[in-house]
Parts: sequence; structure tokens; C-alpha cells
Amino acid sequence: MSEQKKLSNKELKELKKKEKAARRAAQKEVDGKPPGENPNAPAPSGGDKPQQQQQQQKQKSKKQVSAPSTTQIKKSINKPVKASTVESKVPSAFSHLSTREQRTAKLPLNLLNIIHPKILELSGLCANYSIVGSIARCKAMLEVFKIVIMDYQTPENSMFSRSLTAYLSHQIDYLKNSRPLSVTMGNAIRWMKQEISVLPIDMAELDAKKEMAEKIDIYIKEKIEYTDKMIIKFASTHITENSTILTFGHSKVLEELFLHCYNEQNKKNITIIIIDSRPLFEGKTLLKNLIAKGLKNCKYYVITALSNVLEEIKIDYVFLGAHSMLSNGRLYSRVGTALISMMSYKRDIPILVCCESIKFSERIQLDSVTQNELGDYNNLMDFFTDSPKKKNFALESFIKQKQLESKPSKQQQTQKQKNTQSQKDQNFKLEIPGGDSDESPLKKDISNISNLKILNIMYDLTPAHYINKIITELGALPPSSVPVIIREYKTN
Repeated sequence: MSEQKKLSNKELKELKKKEKAARRAAQKEVDGKPPGENPNAPAPSGGDKPQQQQQQQKQKSKKQVSAPSTTQIKKSINKPVKASTVESKVPSAFSHLSTREQRTAKLPLNLLNIIHPKILELSGLCANYSIVGSIARCKAMLEVFKIVIMDYQTPENSMFSRSLTAYLSHQIDYLKNSRPLSVTMGNAIRWMKQEISVLPIDMAELDAKKEMAEKIDIYIKEKIEYTDKMIIKFASTHITENSTILTFGHSKVLEELFLHCYNEQNKKNITIIIIDSRPLFEGKTLLKNLIAKGLKNCKYYVITALSNVLEEIKIDYVFLGAHSMLSNGRLYSRVGTALISMMSYKRDIPILVCCESIKFSERIQLDSVTQNELGDYNNLMDFFTDSPKKKNFALESFIKQKQLESKPSKQQQTQKQKNTQSQKDQNFKLEIPGGDSDESPLKKDISNISNLKILNIMYDLTPAHYINKIITELGALPPSSVPVIIREYKTN
């Protein structure tokens, strides 16, 4: 007993393993058969031995080429595409944010079979930045969901509301692949699922579809179109005849506000200063739209010239758009907004934010690191293009396949590497891109630097004390009133 007490848990486990191994060896000796062979099988005749050996070899080869198991499929789904190359360019502080490649790799293999064509089209437009802005993306999503609901066919022996909710969840999962959902899209999806759940069980499928389509139309009018009109009404009182307004990027509400003041309120002497930044250059869209509709007293600057603009030009108000207003009163908007707010606050320029209540979020955030959207770092290296151009998934896979087919042999590659290395050692030269090559020499050289980190985040966070007023459809309110508006929004 004293010897057993001295044994540790590891030693006891090893003893048990040895005992099991000894039992198996004794059983094999009794049977006189190899472990993979059936003892109850009849003994083969002498002439059939070569045939049986061939059959066994064929069976082994078939087992090796068999279909992958479920665990292997899960591993392949969770395995990110080119994780090492993507993560090496993203700084470690932002490595928790998912890239587009990682999101596509995590999509289930059979998901594309049940995705509606309109969802595929919308996903491509969002990924290419053809549809930009939280309100524009939300409105486009709701319009697409109307078509998806009308085209949906309920399976046999299942309820319309439950099966439709599950079907829409798959469509939403695919939409998240192109870009993370905005706050407006998340609020609209929660509202839509709530409305589907309260549909009467005994209602006919066609009637339920029509009712949902009508509710979506009413939601778009009440939460987007009518609210924009109310915001324009309240915000226009702050703009006088000779006002000089500074804005950043492009906001649809602000565009309508400036045109309303110029055309309908006949404030012809207002000046609009547009600050813009790479890589999207959204301010160019605002500039083109204002000039096309008559407001030609506009000035356009890149964000690097902001300090000179604030020193040389007397600005009356700073009007900003919003991606979201957080529960602690902070503004979550396009990256660069916090810089403009800080510099305007230091010069005592009033900062007004035009924001619909659908953009209000219960989330609390203290910095722009924990939660953000990670853009493609290649867009920051496209110095000679106006806006980032992204290909859709099918086109990307086709191009990759063609590149693999046209790859030279290993000998040619080694010779090329030797020649290029000798040229690089002699002189390091960057040329302005032009001609036939799709990728610029500057972009190629930067991508080859292993220690270089490139960050392209989409949003930043502005502290609440920089903001004077938030103009919503409920009126002009301080940032501290955001939780009150969220409670009102929930009750309605």
C-alpha cells in the first residue's frame, strides 16, 4: 500500500497504458493474426494470394483518396486565405480586425447555393465602394430584401415566418463578407426580424409577403426620407446669408442641406469648404453634385492642408456627417473626422453633427482600435488612381487561375530572380507607373518590404466634448442626450 501511495497520477497512467499494450500483444499472439485482419475470415487458398494482395492494395489506395471528413471541412473553412501575407502588413494593434480575405475564407462551402442573385449584386457593389455611406447601404439592403422576400418559397411542412428568418440570416451572413454591417443596417435587420416574427400564423404566404414589402417601404420613408427633411429644416436655421461652412467627405444629408439653403432659401452667398482624404475621395462626389446643381461657390482641399485653411479662412460652422452616434456621446465617423473636430475645437469653431436616429447605437467605445473596419491596405498605395477599384470574387478567382496557368518554370524563375537581384543591388529606382502594367513599380517595391506595416482603417472616434450639437429629426440636442434618444427609438 505504501508503494501505491507514492505513485503519482502520471505514473499511474503510464502503468495503465503498459498494461493495455501487454494485453493487446497477448491477444495477438493467441489469435496468430495481424491486427488489421479478421480472425473469423476463412483461410485463403494458395493460388488466390496474389489476387487478394492486389485487391488489398487497391482498397488502401481508395481509402487514401476518399472524401474529407467533417473536421477537415471545418478546418478548411476556418483556415484564412493567405493569412501570413495579410497579417504581416497589418500592425499588431489592429490584428484582431478581420480582413476581407479572412471573411471570405470563413464562409461555408455550400452557402453560395442558397444566396439570392440580388444579394450577390449588392455585396459586389458594397465591396467595390460603389455604394458608400451607412444610410445608402441600409436603403439598398432594404430594397433588395423586399425582392428576396417576394421571391422566397416556403418549404413544405414549415412556417413562413420561421423559415424566412433562417433564410434571411444566410443572406445577411453573405453580406457581412463584403463589408461589416453598418449600425443602420444592424438596426434595420433587427426591426425586420421583429416584424416577421409577429406575422399571424394563419395569414396566407402572398399576403404576408405583401405586408412585409409595405412595412419596409414605410420604414424607409419614416426613418430615412422624412428624417432627412426634418434634419434639413432644423440645420438650415444655423446657416445665414454670408456663412462659410466647412465639411468633410460626403454626406447625403449635408448635400441636400446646402442645396436647400442655396436654392430654396435663396442664400446665394454661402461658401462651402470641402475637406477630403485618401483613398476614397468622397468629397469629390459632394463637389461635383453641388456644382452640377448650381452651388458653385465651393472650395476643395485635401486634409493635409487643413491647418492652412483654418488659419487663412474665417469659418462660421463645421458641419459633419456621422456613421454612428454611440451611447456615450462619441461620434463614430469616417477616419479624419476626429482630426478636423480637434483642430476646429481649438479655434472655437462650432461643430454640428447631422445624424438620423437610426444611426444611434447602444454600444460604448473609448477608442477606434477595439472596433473598426479594416480596409484593403493596397488602396493606400494606389497613388495614381482617383479611387480604389476592387474586382468581384468571380473575377478575382478567374485572374488567379490564369496567373497560375501562365507561371514560368522553376528554372526561368531562378534566372529571373538572379537578374533582378543584381539590378536591385546596383541601383534602387522607382518609376512613375504608366503603360501596360496593372501594378505600379512603387506598389511592388513596398509590398516586398517585410517589416513595413500598412494600416487602412475606415473610421475614427471623436470625443463628445468637441461636439456642440447633434441635429436629428427630434431637434438640436447635446451629445449627452444620445441615451434618451435611444430609449425613445426603442419604445417606438
